[in-house]
Amino acid sequence: MTNTHKQLSQLSSIHSSPHSITVAQLASSWLAGWSPRVVVLAFACLADAGVTDALLGIENPNSRSIAQAQLFRPSTRPPGSSTNPPTPPGAPGANMMTAPADPMQAETEAAYQRGDFPKALQLAEAMLARNPNNDIAIYLRGSARVELGIQQQDLELIRSGIEDARSALKVGGTDKINYYLPYLYGMTALAGLEEKREHAEVVIKFADSILARPNLRPEERANLQYQKAGAQVYLKNTEQAIASYLAAIQSSPQHLGAHVALASAYATAGKIAEAEAAFSNTTRVFPNNPLVFNNRGMYYQQQRKPKEAIADFSRAIQLDPRFYVAYTNRGFTYLNDGENPAAAIADFTESLRLNPQQPGIYSLRGAAKLQQGKLNEALADYNETLRLDPKNPIAMADIGFTKFFSKDYPAALASFNNAVLEDPNLRYLNPWRYLSMAYAGQEGAAAATFSDSLSKPVDKRDWMDQLVLFLAGKISEQELFNAAEPNDLNLRNAQFCEAYYFIGQQRLRAGNTAGANQFFEQALATKARYLSAYRGAGFALGKFAQ
Repeated sequence: MTNTHKQLSQLSSIHSSPHSITVAQLASSWLAGWSPRVVVLAFACLADAGVTDALLGIENPNSRSIAQAQLFRPSTRPPGSSTNPPTPPGAPGANMMTAPADPMQAETEAAYQRGDFPKALQLAEAMLARNPNNDIAIYLRGSARVELGIQQQDLELIRSGIEDARSALKVGGTDKINYYLPYLYGMTALAGLEEKREHAEVVIKFADSILARPNLRPEERANLQYQKAGAQVYLKNTEQAIASYLAAIQSSPQHLGAHVALASAYATAGKIAEAEAAFSNTTRVFPNNPLVFNNRGMYYQQQRKPKEAIADFSRAIQLDPRFYVAYTNRGFTYLNDGENPAAAIADFTESLRLNPQQPGIYSLRGAAKLQQGKLNEALADYNETLRLDPKNPIAMADIGFTKFFSKDYPAALASFNNAVLEDPNLRYLNPWRYLSMAYAGQEGAAAATFSDSLSKPVDKRDWMDQLVLFLAGKISEQELFNAAEPNDLNLRNAQFCEAYYFIGQQRLRAGNTAGANQFFEQALATKARYLSAYRGAGFALGKFAQ
């Protein structure tokens, strides 16, 4: 188990936010940096325990676990055609082609570029119906199939895209370097989805064999290095990936994807100074690209530099006022800081105005409204999240927390139970379920429901077990504190916040309001704002930010 996984498993109440994509899609989103086109899909979501640990970019839960991903995909548009617009930075720029023989080609490429892969697939099929040997159409169909396969976790669709790449090379010739990209990207995707390192190793070997050709164009060489680096990242060969990204940039200094991926790779390797320098260099190379300022803002956010992050998100918005991603990320920074929920709400509202189909952003806005103590308004946003994503267990949990804070304990219990039915791994809800049952007069049933935690040997207990044991009266307040993480001070602070809150709840149940309030105050003093326990302490005391 990784350190991140351990930390996520040792907190019971990271306040959650449903995702704008499904949990199944999250599992492969680490692949996003290596796809064959340039697009941005950034989202901010609050990670709850054990839910988004597969997602690229998941942060330490002690900084309220923002999980954000950017997709950088060099364009598949064949450059050099008189009918095509200029190739964007980071595009392959490799294959000099004549004007498209099929008038649908430009429409197919446009659909792919904007991320409408089903439409791109449909149009490519129509092109092939007219000419089964149209190598460009085969290539575009393969690219769309790989993208859709990754989105849908469909291994056969990815494999069919890889086979299309092979067919395009057979029909169009092995000198068409673009045609290798869906193959390389698809194989790296299979490595992640099937957990087979050998797929990524094949990508590296095959990329190296093509890179050995003497007459590659600089853009071709850059894209091959970029795909190779993606496989190296999957294999956790970060230093090698850094070298490949640097080689890509040396070949094509305007390769956007390599610039941004290099900065992220430095961050992954813990090379903070190099990462910051690489992010800043990217803003100098692409001074008018909102994406690069958005990404540096995310980096500053992860480094707990909210002022710098807000400045970069604001610059991204200035460059593109319709860049809803930057509104979301700036709003999250305000939310994470905890001092200006009104500004967070304004940014989330603008993001939703620009793109209403974002379930996770409704949830983020609900979280900001909870910071203001506006239970009914928060509940409305959480319900909208669930309407857009009906099977999202985190949305169900969020509704449960809101019901709990409003002291509707039977409704809270029902929502928590629905979340666990949808995802049995949400053990972090167990203390909240136990306490909801106790308040609803079902403490006997609670003991039966959580008998596993109550009977578990001491050396097998995790933090959720300890909280349940305390609520059941099986361990003392001091024993609960003694069970907290001794070495990781951030995690210890978070667990103390939860301990203070649940001790306060027990004292409140015993009729000791003054004693309870003292512990609620101590919970707020931890400033662990990402925790539902922290939020609960605010509601118990009636203390909210505005």
